[in-house]
Amino acid sequence: MSAGTLSLEEAVLGYPLEDLARRSRSGGTGTRVPGAGQSSVQARSFRAFAGNAQRSPQSVVKRIRAGGCHSKEELTRQLSYITREEAAHATWANFAGVDRDLRPNTLSRAVENWSSSWRGAPRRGHTDHIILSFPKGTGIEAAEAVARAWGQAIFASGDYGDQWRYVAAVHRDPDHIHAHFVVDKVGCDWGNFLSISMKSELNYDVMRECHAELSRAHGIDMVASNRLSRGIIENPPRETDYRAAHDKTGRGDLVPPPPMSDQERARRRTLVKDFARQYAGLGQLASLSGAGNAFMEKLSQAFFRSAQTLEEGGRLMPEADALTPLRPPEQASELRVDPVAAMAQARDQMLAEARETWESILAMEAGPERVRMQAEFSRTSAELMAATQADPFFRDHAVIAAPGDDLFAHLTPASLQYVRAGLEAGDPRMGQIDSALDDMRGALTAAFSRDTGLMAQMGTTSGELAEYLLQGEHSLAQAETWRGRAESLDEAAFTRLIEVLDEGHRLIDGVAVPRDLAERLALDQLLTVDEHHPLAEVPAIESLVDQMAEALSDAELAQVLKGDSTPLQGDIRDPAVRAAVAAGVKNEADLAAGQGPSERETVEAYQAMARARQAELTAEHAAEQGAEIEDGHEL
Repeated sequence: MSAGTLSLEEAVLGYPLEDLARRSRSGGTGTRVPGAGQSSVQARSFRAFAGNAQRSPQSVVKRIRAGGCHSKEELTRQLSYITREEAAHATWANFAGVDRDLRPNTLSRAVENWSSSWRGAPRRGHTDHIILSFPKGTGIEAAEAVARAWGQAIFASGDYGDQWRYVAAVHRDPDHIHAHFVVDKVGCDWGNFLSISMKSELNYDVMRECHAELSRAHGIDMVASNRLSRGIIENPPRETDYRAAHDKTGRGDLVPPPPMSDQERARRRTLVKDFARQYAGLGQLASLSGAGNAFMEKLSQAFFRSAQTLEEGGRLMPEADALTPLRPPEQASELRVDPVAAMAQARDQMLAEARETWESILAMEAGPERVRMQAEFSRTSAELMAATQADPFFRDHAVIAAPGDDLFAHLTPASLQYVRAGLEAGDPRMGQIDSALDDMRGALTAAFSRDTGLMAQMGTTSGELAEYLLQGEHSLAQAETWRGRAESLDEAAFTRLIEVLDEGHRLIDGVAVPRDLAERLALDQLLTVDEHHPLAEVPAIESLVDQMAEALSDAELAQVLKGDSTPLQGDIRDPAVRAAVAAGVKNEADLAAGQGPSERETVEAYQAMARARQAELTAEHAAEQGAEIEDGHEL
């Protein structure tokens, strides 16, 4: 995922569920009943994404905004309403974790007992009214079983800080089977006030996950996931607006969503794009492990379709699908293929094979081929990051180490490799880059071959070390491996290694690069380095500064020193690179005159110019192709 995107828990459930299995003050066991979220984050992740890909119905747990009671009279009316005989299939009360059937005087006694412990005047009332909804086609007996288990897990288990008494009813509406829970907010054990919010241990994501897992255990296909993971950018309508429209027209689903700023809408679109990449990664994982497995092949197709749907601005809405059909309760434990287990097995298999491959690469005989294999493994790991949802092993092999943590890093070969990778086959510049790299390789190998003892101590060869430097940048895993080799040296050998690397970097800087390539490298390096990187330490910029200082006439040089970069326009087309070179020329002149700047200039300003220019070029290219540029208003 890109920087600033949601964590795995947030991506799947909408909120990070920290320490789900901790013990509660009320003496709860800390072991949830099935469906209370005790499965791993990874399993919940697979469950949510697989459910969305299969268009499974979503769990709906809703608190009636104005449903809290402030008086005994309100509570009496509410309990009478939810337990009325013409609507209710089943009714019960729970006290001290035990379900009890309703008797003629149960409600009146509940009103007296609950209200006797009420204190103050809470804004939302002394009770909560919560509705648990079920998909169309759910059997009434299965819905009752889930509702009873859910009430026990959420309010009666003591796992969320206390036990709260409640009255519940399952309504038999054929198009909308649902259960009502009216809960006294005063805890029975500790008197803790029931708090349901994103900042509380008990929140809607916990309740929805519990609802979904319990429903699946009773044969009801259901999943709990984040709205954005289904491509739904808008917030749901306000309850008051929904109810008003429903009472007036009978259609609450036509209420427009609340307004949203363009900035927030753009942010959410970015997150939806991230989700699309995650679906595509899971599709890749399923396809890699699913050859000849009809279920995994179908699941892979579902993931890829979901990725495409989100990329195109669509939504993953529930629909009939044969991957995980509804099952009767007596077959609840006989699921033929569990997508979570299948995906977890595929992921574990991929990780095991990847670790074995990496160990085999490390065990290869020292030489350039071993380094090339390490680089190829890093590229493959970057492709598999999404498939394994950024597993730490693949992340360490895909993420590039910071230059400060990598003794062997150098911007010039890294830029050459990057620019080459972006060229089309047959581009003559590929040959120029290969020639420059070959010149560097030969010079480095010859220089390093003079230190055979040092190479032996590090377990490498002059050719392998030269190849490693020519990669320019390295994965975290590569950098850690080579750092270990360097740190294993004694003090004298380590000092010699630093000298050898300094010489190697000078040799790299000494290889001539054609002018048009030098500009491409300079732009890449401006965009790659940290914004606080000194401008004078960007190799490609410094190379251009030296070239232009020699090529300019005295009059042109004077013009540049006065802040006019016009003389550079014929040689350097990119405005950001041209401005950086002009600044470099002036800095060099100031240093030569003994008037160097008090603080070294950084690349920050030129980096911003380069990014702005890139955005302009992208927009121009899209306009030329007739592409529609998103205006931030419509999906």
